Amino acid sequence: MNEEIARGLEQRLDAAHDIVDAASAILRHYFTDRSWSVEDKSDGSPVTTADRETEASIRAAIEKLFPGDGLIGEEYGADQAQGTTGYRWVIDPIDGTIAFVHGVPLFGTLIGIEHQGQALAGLMEFPIIHERAWAMRGHGAWYRAGDAPPIRTRVSGTETLSDSMVCTTSFDYFREHAYPEAYVALGHACRRTRGWNDCYSELLLCTGRVDAVVEPELKRWDIGAIIPILQEAGGRFTDWAGEAEGDPGSCRGIASNGHLHGQLVDLLQRWQ
Repeated sequence: MNEEIARGLEQRLDAAHDIVDAASAILRHYFTDRSWSVEDKSDGSPVTTADRETEASIRAAIEKLFPGDGLIGEEYGADQAQGTTGYRWVIDPIDGTIAFVHGVPLFGTLIGIEHQGQALAGLMEFPIIHERAWAMRGHGAWYRAGDAPPIRTRVSGTETLSDSMVCTTSFDYFREHAYPEAYVALGHACRRTRGWNDCYSELLLCTGRVDAVVEPELKRWDIGAIIPILQEAGGRFTDWAGEAEGDPGSCRGIASNGHLHGQLVDLLQRWQ
């Protein structure tokens, strides 16, 4: 990565911290006040006024600061997907809307930054529990809890599935995508499995608190911000066949500490 691209990424990642601070204030208001409305999208997933207002806030800030950049987000699509600068922002205003709707504070806001289609920087923010992780290619992964100083973060060192803690969002995700047998196989292969909620499980992975995350479907906005953080923390991301290394496109995904990756591919590739 040349110096000009690195400077551009650094400027955008610095801005992302301020942008997500403003977005978090919106989400904390809605989460506390419970004044939002909710409806189902065409795919059956819920969306709230908080999702839409938060993404609109993030988009407006990006358009003001970096008017030539591309934008793609879960709620407002990819009308400005390409841009003119080579940079593209990938936004998920609430990753974990079901958690948000049910009053569970483990939802997060994801902001990814790509250059020429490569996921090179990202930020994960959890506005209710006040945890944040971020990374830029070649500069390490960082984690901050509350007002504590940021610390460098790494994935776990667990080497075998039989000793591992693996997260999935929920059984119903696997059932809805016709892979219930994969969920059962995963449960038998691992020491423990838990359903710690969408992107929060990815934060746990990037900070060494769990060993892998397996999902039957991911969109670009679900994973684009996470890949740079995971990679800089020493982990890996591929599809279930072990292909498309670090590709933020839609897929069935394995995110792991790296040590377990081949074992998870061996287990899951039959369903790819």
